[in-house]
Amino acid sequence: MALGIGVIGVGVRGQHSYEVHLVKHPDCEIRAISQYPDVSPAMLEGKHPADHAREYASAHGADYCADYQQILARDDIDVISLMCEPKAAPDLVEACCAAGKHIVRDKPICLDVDGADRIVEAVEGSPSKMLVTLGTRFAPNLQAVRDAVASGAIGDLLTATFTFLIPGGPLDGFTATPEYREAVGGGELTNFGSYAIDYLRWLADSPVATVHATTANCFYEDYREAEIEDMGTLTMRFDSGAIGTVVTGRTTTQHKPDSYFRLDVTGTRGSLTCKAPEEQVLLSNGAAQPITFSGTGIDAMIGAFIEAIHTDTPSPITARDGAELVRILDAGYRSAWEKRAVGLQRPRT
Repeated sequence: MALGIGVIGVGVRGQHSYEVHLVKHPDCEIRAISQYPDVSPAMLEGKHPADHAREYASAHGADYCADYQQILARDDIDVISLMCEPKAAPDLVEACCAAGKHIVRDKPICLDVDGADRIVEAVEGSPSKMLVTLGTRFAPNLQAVRDAVASGAIGDLLTATFTFLIPGGPLDGFTATPEYREAVGGGELTNFGSYAIDYLRWLADSPVATVHATTANCFYEDYREAEIEDMGTLTMRFDSGAIGTVVTGRTTTQHKPDSYFRLDVTGTRGSLTCKAPEEQVLLSNGAAQPITFSGTGIDAMIGAFIEAIHTDTPSPITARDGAELVRILDAGYRSAWEKRAVGLQRPRT
């Protein structure tokens, strides 16, 4: 029997509507859609909360529910695509878990460390599973790098630098505002840097001890006025002694592809370089390992989560993973403000 998908949150800036990926899975069917109460107008960017959600439901052949609690009460809904602003997430996650629904959640999972603790406690105290959609882990070339490091191919990990830039100027229709900052918690270090930060933590397979970050306003006046960074760097020192550095931001450069990333990894016995859009991982001996790099990463992530539901095994990217990312971002912004290395706030449980 197909898993019923319910959507809570429609048309919210920065949320990637993962139900459109869920529904591509043969075991999933979108059945009901709702907006959540008190959605921030800055996040909807002029869209009417109810009307837009109603139109979205019609386009997907799903029921529109005026109250999201109607979705949670339905027996034919198994998974919630929770595409709400981070500020609203803890309350909604707790409601989903109380109703016994599994959750697909975009990053960041919430606004702050207290909210992250609430989310972890709600998910781990219930039968619900949460997928945090940090899909960088499922990019085939980046998986190949992680597999090589885990196998000891370059010895012990020493350093890893992940540059992840988005060119082409601001997204259409977006203006940075204080209201956006209050709902999301940060700028491009949060928006794009999250993928790279999580990947380096996964690569290192070691807890983060301290964080040192710098944020900057290089390109956009509205970002500057809203006190939202358009560029940032964040360096993590892991308990293992390895160091991971992220360079991220949104630039004015006009070129294709739509993103640029480069990953350089150094170990005690060699190094690895991985770039997009090249379909290869360059080893330290100069050999190129062919990798098929495509949009299948998101599909693989969704497939792994559906399999976890069917087999009652852990989610491939858990609520605790999402919470650790929130802690790193929190330490990063404190570091940028205080101009010093900062330790992470540890979880309550």
